[in-house]
Amino acid sequence: MGPPPWAFVGRRGLREVVLWLLSDKAMNGAEIIRAVEDVTWGFWRPSPGSVYPLLRQLEAEGLVRRRPDGRYELTESGRGAVKLIPWLRGPRLGTPRSVGEIVEEIESWAMYLSDLAVSDPERVSPYKEKVRQIAELLKKVSEV
Repeated sequence: MGPPPWAFVGRRGLREVVLWLLSDKAMNGAEIIRAVEDVTWGFWRPSPGSVYPLLRQLEAEGLVRRRPDGRYELTESGRGAVKLIPWLRGPRLGTPRSVGEIVEEIESWAMYLSDLAVSDPERVSPYKEKVRQIAELLKKVSEV
């Protein structure tokens, strides 16, 4: 699960998202830009003018280090900083959610995919079979 939408507001949001992304694997700046774009479904593509100065700042703070291959990885301090990111400590991650909340979230994603199928069908078409499979699973749930 990715960060909540409000995490992407301003420079502080980029800092937290970059730390979160690096907690999964080491990346270079271009990979980070692409990962932010991917995790936000194309809604946010930070500029190199934002990402690279941030990486230098995180390195100066001792939260990341640049490997010889040019990728950045978290230091021990960086792993500690990730644990302090509010949206990673909140109830959305780590604690069970109610069935009602899960159903509402599924509905929201279904509405989004429906809109995307109309406005940008080539992004959805490779996943049509998987969507059909998921629909069948949900149909079985409704028949119980």
